[in-house]
Amino acid sequence: MKLITLANLRSGGKSSIARLLAEKLNSTILNFDKKRDSEAYNAISTINIPENKTIQREENSLILRDSKTEQTITTKSDYLICDLGGYFDERLLDLKSDFYIIPSFDDYESISESMRTAHLILKSNIKAKIIFVLNGAFITDRVVREEKIKEFNEHIEVNGFIRFPLLYLPKTNLMRRLVDEAAKQKELKNKFEQEIKYINIDKFLEELICNFRNEQI
Repeated sequence: MKLITLANLRSGGKSSIARLLAEKLNSTILNFDKKRDSEAYNAISTINIPENKTIQREENSLILRDSKTEQTITTKSDYLICDLGGYFDERLLDLKSDFYIIPSFDDYESISESMRTAHLILKSNIKAKIIFVLNGAFITDRVVREEKIKEFNEHIEVNGFIRFPLLYLPKTNLMRRLVDEAAKQKELKNKFEQEIKYINIDKFLEELICNFRNEQI
């Protein structure tokens, strides 16, 4: 079992990417955002992680415990996906996720917080495998897109993160639907069969998953 954690100290599309990735991998999302009850509306299998529980990682499961109860979390796939809020949960330090995805919008503040998040992760886990994602939700022009990608790569280089890949998530109406709390499974079902409408998203996910699998070889 591999743990994938989506983290950023600012918004960047963490929960939306988690939902797309979980559906593609047939996996489960562990929601660490204490302000959002993702179990209530996610179309994907989701478990809210209470603040008062400890987490222990086993070979093929996670164990949640408090003073009275114990819960075992497993997955039918090879992955579990941790979706953080706008903070870094200290319980993840001991779990040492196998991959960290840091999504960011294209504004300076979001990119800066992405760099700060990466430094925080590496401070606790020097061998962490990080994948940066530039979320193009607000980018409509191809020329602007190339400029923003170049700018993000400059931040990566200045911060000494050139060993980590940067992927680009294209603008799509699907992402707006994913953050709509009314979006249920029947509305998102079979979206990957709609090749024309969502082909760019599918390519992004394939590239993302390819990074996981290449690291395991």
